[in-house]
Amino acid sequence: MKPTKYALYPLCCAVLLFTSCAKDEETVNPIVTEGISSVSLVSNQVVDEPISITSTVAKDQVIGSSVEVFVDAQSIYTAKDQANISLNIDPEAYTAGTHTLKISLTTKDGITSTKEVVFSVQRRLITINLPTDMVNQYIINAVVFASKMDGSLITAKQYTTDDRTITLSSATEFGPEEEFMLTFAQTDNGSATGMSTHANLTRSNPGTINLTKPFRGQVGEEKTYAIANFNSDDYITSHNINEPYNSDYRVELNAASGDFTVTMIDDIDMDTNDPEIFYMYGYNYTGFSTEYAYLTLYPPLPDDFVLDKADFSTEGLETLSLTLNSSQDADDNTAYLFINGYWSAHDYDINNFHLIYNRGQITAPGGTMEYYLNTNFHDYRYWLSYQNYYAAGIGAPKTTYEIPSNTLDFTYANNTIDFAVTGTDHILGRIRLYDLNGAGPVYVWDITFDSKTTQSINLPQLPDEMEPSKLLGLYANNELKVSSTELVSYEGILDYGEYLQKVIKDHKDPLKVSGGQELIYKGTGTYHDGPINDYRFH
Repeated sequence: MKPTKYALYPLCCAVLLFTSCAKDEETVNPIVTEGISSVSLVSNQVVDEPISITSTVAKDQVIGSSVEVFVDAQSIYTAKDQANISLNIDPEAYTAGTHTLKISLTTKDGITSTKEVVFSVQRRLITINLPTDMVNQYIINAVVFASKMDGSLITAKQYTTDDRTITLSSATEFGPEEEFMLTFAQTDNGSATGMSTHANLTRSNPGTINLTKPFRGQVGEEKTYAIANFNSDDYITSHNINEPYNSDYRVELNAASGDFTVTMIDDIDMDTNDPEIFYMYGYNYTGFSTEYAYLTLYPPLPDDFVLDKADFSTEGLETLSLTLNSSQDADDNTAYLFINGYWSAHDYDINNFHLIYNRGQITAPGGTMEYYLNTNFHDYRYWLSYQNYYAAGIGAPKTTYEIPSNTLDFTYANNTIDFAVTGTDHILGRIRLYDLNGAGPVYVWDITFDSKTTQSINLPQLPDEMEPSKLLGLYANNELKVSSTELVSYEGILDYGEYLQKVIKDHKDPLKVSGGQELIYKGTGTYHDGPINDYRFH
């Protein structure tokens, strides 16, 4: 990564002959040092990456002069008869803490003058680049903070929709390979907080995170149309989503009252991303019949549109099957399969997809599960759950799934989660904290860590900047609740470090940069509360 020109500030900050940076209404007395007319280092400036420093010698002092530059007592630069001085400072060459830059000018007459500037060396942990409108209108507080692996706080910063870059640094020594945790927290105007933590980061991996803006929506135009030939107990299924987190439309059939409603989801940030189709299907519209039929509609629909059951089709459907092999003796052998379809290459590029199949079937280990696949779609993505196993991928489901023999258990006390893991088919672990039944503040906190090297996670200490979340008391009193944990592997991603580079660094959909995801889970509730997200933004 090419370093940012951190130290080349506008002249109001750089030229010590004239002013130091101050509010417009304040009066600043000029600081004059005979001979040395400017230094491009601001008093108390944080230096956490290599920077260039410039200094200028007064024109009438150049001839016959000599300049020497010191950091503390160490001489780092000398020159003669030079009006413009330029040198580089690498903070890695100095200990973390306060240092003094001193420039000493000796004229041909033997007169020496000096200028000293105190600066702070810190250790850059990470740079976060934010897109426009990252913080939406309903967020009242957004905080990002770094913690040591023991949970102790290193630094925290609040950010707003106007911020484009956040840097987090340690004011004390922090080794290049020392690991830390990074947490994002956003609290909305209803005091609900979404949090994402990634543990086992180092200063070089990922080094930089480039976030993408989540799709966000609110109910927009709603239109109701007539229907024909439906029975009063018929129903249809329709679901559309942009990954991450938002649908473009919602379709509802109310056969009993004789109408059909389409609700558009408008992006609250005014991004235009209209769906190419509306898609709906039913299994003979009653009960759990295996007779599947679908209808594809192209918006906008005319005002006199009639949804006719006779228009539903089976053209292009294939009946396929998959096999689930498991050595586990589970109480519940119900398998759930969801298949989504990308209608076009454009939809695939923007990650917009339609639900085209979802069913649950009781399947004994080694048994088969049949499903329908609509072959009219450009591509697919699916997820499958069985026993305590979950798989997801791009494309149609595989023909055979081998449930891994990994086992996962955990204990939780005093803000620490300890894991008991067997098996090696995993590269990361995840934790979700979520109070399902509590009367306190609402929160969802997802934590990701390197499962090969870490068997215990100390929850990061919440900074004071998170006070609006109302979670500080829960943390202090050890009252946060763990709802589920996961052990995860990705096809084509070999370890946690590669996962950070391929998924986290550029905020990628993990299914789009891997050959698929598999996990096993252990939770405190009846159902799997997952899969757990890489980032949780409102």
